[in-house]
Amino acid sequence: MRGIICMALFAGAAAFVPCLSTMSTPGLDPVATARRDIKSKGVPFVVPMAVATIAALSLRQRRSTAKTSRKAEEVVMGQIDPETGKPNYVNPFEERIDFEKDLPPGTQKDPSGKKFHPYTGPVYKKVPVVEGLQFPLDPNLYYPPLEPPEPGVKWGDGRAQDGNWYMDIEDEKVQYWQGVGKRKTACAIVRIVKGNGQFIVNGKDAIQYFNNYPIWWLKACEPLAALSQKNKFDIIAKSFGGGVSGQAGAIRLALARAMQEYNFNWRPLMKKARFLTRDWRMVEPKKTGQPKARKKTPYHKR
Repeated sequence: MRGIICMALFAGAAAFVPCLSTMSTPGLDPVATARRDIKSKGVPFVVPMAVATIAALSLRQRRSTAKTSRKAEEVVMGQIDPETGKPNYVNPFEERIDFEKDLPPGTQKDPSGKKFHPYTGPVYKKVPVVEGLQFPLDPNLYYPPLEPPEPGVKWGDGRAQDGNWYMDIEDEKVQYWQGVGKRKTACAIVRIVKGNGQFIVNGKDAIQYFNNYPIWWLKACEPLAALSQKNKFDIIAKSFGGGVSGQAGAIRLALARAMQEYNFNWRPLMKKARFLTRDWRMVEPKKTGQPKARKKTPYHKR
């Protein structure tokens, strides 16, 4: 029985060879030719093999058509127009505050902050992109979205396509703003949503988490309290590492960065109050061979 099946398959393959030989002939459709040959020859045991081959050829044709239809849009290099002084790209992370309207007439603004370096990398539809990519991206290599976001929209860090953060609260899509902070060896991730002033840390009420110590509680929510916004937002914080005091300082920095994401005009006030400054003060480590960080063993000559 096995020999009969092998002979039948061999005969079917031999009968189907003329169909496959037309695949390399220019100007002929291999799928239509295979169907015509099978219909004319009338070989019953070739049908399964022919169906599989036709499906494979159709899939290959669709893939080649998709590749040829995916045109590579023009990617230019970022530059600033010398005549107008405007760049050919939009970087949403270059947020600025115009203080000129608040200055008295005849007063010059003192330069401050880091030196501005213009972007000179690749630009696609006014959006800075990674070098070496062609858009739209190949769907066989990348997950959607295959196009960069709109000009002026932030991306990354789990943002949606419109540049905002969203979370589900009781089956409702709610927008939130997020920040990350550190203090000593503690880290914190803070999300703020529009609310009535609730403060949750690691699933507990902040007063309970900070052991009913008001100094740590006020230190953690100080940026919102200083701007009189405490009862307009709900704070959802997750902290880990270090002690309670270090976690309170990490939550304060993360909260200030989340507030900056919500309203960039709050940045000068929070920067002046040092809410956006990472506190680098740490416990000095103990030295090897010595009892403490600064304490030394007494020196004895003999």
